[in-house]
Amino acid sequence: MAASSAFDLVRAAEALLEQAKQLAAVTKPGVDDNELELRRSIAQTAKKIASETAPKMDVVKADWIISEVAAWNIFIDWKAFDHIPLEGHISIPDLARALNAQESLIGKFPHLTHRISPLYLSTNPVSSLCAVAIGNGMKPFSHWPEYFRAYGRREPPGQTHTPFAFGWGHAALPPWEVKALHPEYATLFARSMRSREIVGGDTVVTGQGALYDFGWVGREARGMGMGRWRWWMSGDRREVICEAREGGAAGKLEGVVMMEHDFHEEQPVKGALVYILRRILLDYSDTLAYGILRRLANALPADNPKARVLIMEERLLDTPTPQNCIVDLVMLNLGGKLRNEAIYRELAAAAGLKVVGYYTWGKDSNSVVECARA
Repeated sequence: MAASSAFDLVRAAEALLEQAKQLAAVTKPGVDDNELELRRSIAQTAKKIASETAPKMDVVKADWIISEVAAWNIFIDWKAFDHIPLEGHISIPDLARALNAQESLIGKFPHLTHRISPLYLSTNPVSSLCAVAIGNGMKPFSHWPEYFRAYGRREPPGQTHTPFAFGWGHAALPPWEVKALHPEYATLFARSMRSREIVGGDTVVTGQGALYDFGWVGREARGMGMGRWRWWMSGDRREVICEAREGGAAGKLEGVVMMEHDFHEEQPVKGALVYILRRILLDYSDTLAYGILRRLANALPADNPKARVLIMEERLLDTPTPQNCIVDLVMLNLGGKLRNEAIYRELAAAAGLKVVGYYTWGKDSNSVVECARA
């Protein structure tokens, strides 16, 4: 089969060879700043070559093969990877005995590459992320046809009747209440949120690599005569605050007052210099996100034009990567979405705010949106 006219196979192959040489020349694997992006680029180029050169039906069939996903999902659930030595191997009969499982059943599962299996250990937060990828993603995805037939071909407008809740059999409940009905999954979800490998990447808040300089906050506070000033950390659910305390945040964040607060109710802390929303708005529809921003706009001090609302979360890229797309679709399952600069500006304006700064870094999907009272 000939490649499509828009795809230059020779050029792609030459680029792949050049990138492979660059990777081979990396002297400090895991340390070189460019290595991670180089590996991603090589993988994307190789995948593009495979997609454009394979017979069309082979490409279609490849999308059907989810046996590896099924295998690592059940192995994570059974903690099977904890029994596989990092060096050497374990036989199928021995693994079956360790798992109290039928040997012929274990033999059916496809072999998984040993290079990444340590990430699936029960002690690694990535294993929780993988389980959440099934629960937040694939499980609702499999119910999409019935969901959209029932509720129409549109984004979910509220906190209930989301694809996630529908897929888990509790359509009338918000996602977090569905998770509360499944404590084991809720624990996995909470653990996955603590992983630096979270989809979309960890947001660097301070120091080198931070998208936004918070230094002005301290300078402004000192200029206002505030020798020691107070940070408030609020969560829209009680379990968020409990999780922060149990995770040791209270001991690390001296001077921070933790409080329970529903984002969909009036903001109780008035006149703050800065309100920060970190990975909040992407959980909600435009209607609900507008309400959250409007309440913060009303809480901003009218006599301080320097006061800000900061939104820190993953953005929708102008040319979405496969990872960016899947995050956006998973957020759709939960009733939310990723947004780009234009959408943020539209939401802010409707809520009585104006965007005075939009901070990104190259092709990285993280962003900081700086808003002031309109």
